[in-house]
Amino acid sequence: MDDRDLIRELDKQAQRIELFPMGSKQIWRVWNKGASHRLLLLHGGSGSWTHWVRNIQELCKEHEIWALDIPGFGESDLPPQAIDANDLAPYVAQGMKEILGVLPVQVMGFSFGGLVAGFMASQFPEIISRLILVGVPALGLTGTPLTLKGLRPQMTEDETRDIYRHNLEVMMIADAKAIDESTLEMQRHNVQRDRLKRRRIARGDAMLELQKNWRCPVHAIWGELDALYLGRIDKVKDRLSNCDLRSFDVIPSAGHWVQYEAPNEFNRCVKKILNTN
Repeated sequence: MDDRDLIRELDKQAQRIELFPMGSKQIWRVWNKGASHRLLLLHGGSGSWTHWVRNIQELCKEHEIWALDIPGFGESDLPPQAIDANDLAPYVAQGMKEILGVLPVQVMGFSFGGLVAGFMASQFPEIISRLILVGVPALGLTGTPLTLKGLRPQMTEDETRDIYRHNLEVMMIADAKAIDESTLEMQRHNVQRDRLKRRRIARGDAMLELQKNWRCPVHAIWGELDALYLGRIDKVKDRLSNCDLRSFDVIPSAGHWVQYEAPNEFNRCVKKILNTN
């Protein structure tokens, strides 16, 4: 089963819920509803719930798994005047309060989703019981900008496909051979629905200050070859020294989108975290 088939299968298995917290539509999905422990997944920038396509099936065996299309991505609306992660945090927090009922819950955020979670844990600490950060930005370790390429309306199908492949290789996935047609199709579908185009906070160091207000245990998972942190991965743990950091795992030979490129190792790592007190 390739990722396209898996996405369709997971979508069939999920309960899809439409909410309008603060007047803006959000789309949530849940698997294994009723399980005793909950985990909320927040995807990365230019993504959707499908960023977790290789993880949900395994993680929902023992946990109730919720996945949100973050406002401005996937099927969720972009709230009025929202331009960055700090603007989205209140909308996601309100959605959590409306749909999850009993709080706090465990939250795992990948990249931009981890940044949104960081703002939530600072502004609404009572709603998060455990924070799992995966390759998050805004730690003040930004190096030379990545050589990402933009799309132009006049591009041919082949040219567009080459752009998606190039950007995946440069930023998201360390091993180019891991990028197949289903990866490219997923990337296209997600990028086309990205309405939050002016993200800036990720390039700074906002997480250094935010973490001072976190009250929950924190765990971190990184890919060893994360393009955002090449040559600086050893400095990441120190940048999380002002929170209750319980574990810091680096998965060998994996890139930024570590949960997709190394799903078996990643899933084992997350289940280990979830099974700790």
